[in-house]
Amino acid sequence: MEKIFSQLYEHWHGASYQNKDPLKNFLFSSKQNVILIFYLASQINKQSTLEDICYNISPKVISRSTIQNILKEGVRINFFIKEINEKDKRSKNYTLTNEANKLMEEWAHRQNEVFSALNKISK
Repeated sequence: MEKIFSQLYEHWHGASYQNKDPLKNFLFSSKQNVILIFYLASQINKQSTLEDICYNISPKVISRSTIQNILKEGVRINFFIKEINEKDKRSKNYTLTNEANKLMEEWAHRQNEVFSALNKISK
């Protein structure tokens, strides 16, 4: 178990400060970033509007203004794409960029490798 926790520590710690990739830094820069990004990644077509995000993430977890700031920063560094919602021209859809989506998939595969070792230990 110590080896698994050590690998998790190295992944999270390294991604938080050692990495020069702005997308990885953005993903792991705060708990709020992680929650919002994983919420978006879990949606159909990996997109959602600000209103949907604010409705589905409790304001006790992330305030509306913090959500707006995270989205704005994510668009600035090319983690998110902001597009006009075709159903309602007044709202915008936020979508993961191809690079961000690739980063998320690579991260999930790395976690799978780490946790598959847990299956071997428990058998």
